[in-house]
Amino acid sequence: MPSEIAPGIHQLATDYPHVCGLPLWLHVIDAGSELVLLDAGIASTPESTTAPELAGLGLGLSDLTLVVNSHAHPDHMGGNAVLRKHSGARFAAPALEAGWLEDNERLLTELWGSDPDALDLSEAERTELLEMLDDRVRIDLLLRDGDRLPGERPLQVITTSGHSPGHIAVLDETSRTLFTFDDVQGRGRPYLDSSVWLAPLYTDVTRYTSGLTRLLELDFDALVPSHGDAMDATAGRKLIEESLEWVAGVDELTARLLRSTGSLTVRNLADAIGTELGAYGGINLQTVRMARAHLEHLARRGAAETRWHHRG
Repeated sequence: MPSEIAPGIHQLATDYPHVCGLPLWLHVIDAGSELVLLDAGIASTPESTTAPELAGLGLGLSDLTLVVNSHAHPDHMGGNAVLRKHSGARFAAPALEAGWLEDNERLLTELWGSDPDALDLSEAERTELLEMLDDRVRIDLLLRDGDRLPGERPLQVITTSGHSPGHIAVLDETSRTLFTFDDVQGRGRPYLDSSVWLAPLYTDVTRYTSGLTRLLELDFDALVPSHGDAMDATAGRKLIEESLEWVAGVDELTARLLRSTGSLTVRNLADAIGTELGAYGGINLQTVRMARAHLEHLARRGAAETRWHHRG
């Protein structure tokens, strides 16, 4: 049964814990002339859980008028095609990620395939991702920093660009509820019924820390992540600060390994992040993208240089 986390805002359960072993919440907001769904889940989510959850509020998928994708990862936009099929809703998403949102091949190539020497998708993994993504839909409303979502309720768009290139947060100014989706990650999250954790993910150190710092400067009463429970402002600010501390820790590890070894590959650093900083499973998308981000960060600061080698 959906829970009301603020007047006119309900939290909806999803099937993601059963499919991928992590909590995932969607949120529906009564914005007057608009019924807004924040994120779409994976391809199976709308019919398996969103529809029953909405029914508990006396609503259906057909009542949705606007679906907001916070960023272009499968668990946040994979349900778009099913939602379009069952409703006349428009789709809104970060302008910077329209290419990923509308093209599965581009997303797989530029996110999972960006470091082929460090990470290579197997055919089984590729198939699983495409099943979660489903068909793509055209984004009707491209969101930029400072935009307001349609409707009478003031919902402000804040571009954080941390977890992914165009990632957004949404601030409901009426209840002072800040939806941060995947940007405030702390030290990651434990998988359900497992000792392994999902590591944080970000693609640019400066953008990630700048986005987190900006969130700290906002005036909010509650912080609501996608993969965890809503929390009050004190706990929310603490989690943002823990997210910044994590970045500093990875930066320190990167510099230390580079000093001790003289050279460092994305793969070697990803393995170190995924084992030395916690039980993150070594090399995976999260640790690879962080490793590349931190090596590039050092290079921009003049503390490292990139090298390319010919392979015959």
